[in-house]
Amino acid sequence: MKTLRAADIIVGCGIALFGIFIIYASTLIRGGAEHRLPPETFPMVVGFLLLICGSALALKSWRLRGADLAIKWPDGEGARTILITLASVACYIVLLNPLGLPLASFLYIAFSIWYLKRSKWLLAIAISLITAAISYYLFIRLLGLSFPAGFLFE
Repeated sequence: MKTLRAADIIVGCGIALFGIFIIYASTLIRGGAEHRLPPETFPMVVGFLLLICGSALALKSWRLRGADLAIKWPDGEGARTILITLASVACYIVLLNPLGLPLASFLYIAFSIWYLKRSKWLLAIAISLITAAISYYLFIRLLGLSFPAGFLFE
């Protein structure tokens, strides 16, 4: 029987290995125009965060004592939720270049909050606006990373 503890250990190790892969891949990034930060900085930070979080999840689950919870497979509603969530991530990736980071993030986060949390659309729009503004000013303006700004901000 598959248990939550075993799943957490496997997922934690997988995330940590993915972080190691990203750290290694970021060391291979070369060149590019001079920016405020070298182009490998952001992927390396993400890699280290994945390594730390994955390792912490695996270690926490490894040390966990007590009753192990059995994993239940999602029913039809759960499978539909997973598929729609994956489709929305795919749409976000496809729309990132044509619409830019702020607008694509706004649309993705608004839809995700509304769909997954079943929240009111006004709350979803407010959170999405704040996130889009922060992503624009932090990643594009302040850090000068080469994310697409989109036609609204160019």
